[in-house]
Amino acid sequence: MTALASSGFEAQPKSLWGFLRATRAAAWVEYRTLRLYPANLWLAAAQELTTVGVWYFVALFLSPAANGDVVRYGGHYVAYVLVGVLLNQVGLATLQSPFTTLSEAFWDKRLETYRLAASGIWANLIGRLLWLAVFSTVWQAAAMVVLVLGGAIRLGHGLPVAAVVLVWVLLVAANAGIGLMGGSLFFLLEVKNGRDPITWVYQYLIQIVSGLYIPLAVLPHWLADVGQVLPQTYAFSAMRLLVLTDARGEQVARLLVPLSIEAGLLLMTSMWMMTWALRRAERLAGLGVVV
Repeated sequence: MTALASSGFEAQPKSLWGFLRATRAAAWVEYRTLRLYPANLWLAAAQELTTVGVWYFVALFLSPAANGDVVRYGGHYVAYVLVGVLLNQVGLATLQSPFTTLSEAFWDKRLETYRLAASGIWANLIGRLLWLAVFSTVWQAAAMVVLVLGGAIRLGHGLPVAAVVLVWVLLVAANAGIGLMGGSLFFLLEVKNGRDPITWVYQYLIQIVSGLYIPLAVLPHWLADVGQVLPQTYAFSAMRLLVLTDARGEQVARLLVPLSIEAGLLLMTSMWMMTWALRRAERLAGLGVVV
C-alpha cells in the first residue's frame, strides 16, 4: 500500500493480458447492469434512436431546398443527414464516456479502489468507453437497416464494409482522445459536475461546422475552415461517400489520411493529459478528494 501511494499513480497492470481482462470486466459490468434491468436497456435504446427519428422528419421538411447542396453525396438531403446522425451518435457516446466514468466513480467513492487495483483506473475508463461505443453502434446499425429497408437511405453499389469499419474505428479513436482530454479536466480544473469545457465546446462545433446538419458547401469560408480541424468533418464526409455513392479510392483516401493523423495525435495527447491529471491529483490530495 505504501509503495502504491508513494508512486503518485495507480498500480500498473502486471501484464497486457491482465489489463485486457480488466478492461473486458469493466465492459461486462455495464452489460450486466442493462441485462439485469431490462427497462434501463430499452430506455437507453430509445435515447439512442430518438435523435435519428427527430432528424428524419426535420430532413424531410428541408430536403426540397437542400438536395442541391449535397449532390456530391447523392443529392438526397434526408440520407445525408441520417448517415451523419447515425455516426455522430456513436461518436457522442465515446466523447462523453471518460468524464462521466470519472465523475460517477468519484461521487460513489470508487476511484481510490480503482487506483489500488492491478489494472487501475485506465481499465475502467477504456472498458466503459468501448462498451458504450459498441452498444451505440449496435442500435445505430439496426436503425440503418430499418432506414434502408424503408427507403429513407439508398445505398451506393457495393458497400465497402472494410472501409466503413475503418472510418468507424478512426472516429471512435479520435473521440476517445477528445473525451479523455475532457476527462482529465476533472482533476486539472476540478470540474466535478456537469460537463467538461473541452467536450462541451467540441459538441457544439460538431453541430455547426462539421457538416453534420449543414452542408459544408453553404457555410461561410471561415466557418468551413474551422470545420477542417475537426475529425468529424472527415469522418462524416468519408462515410457518406462510402455509403451513399460509388466513390472509392483516392477520393476517400484523401479524407482518411487527415482523419488517421488526427486520431493518432488526439490519442497520444489525451493519454499524456490523463496521466498528468491522475498524478497531479494523487500528489496534491488523492483521487477521491476535492482540492
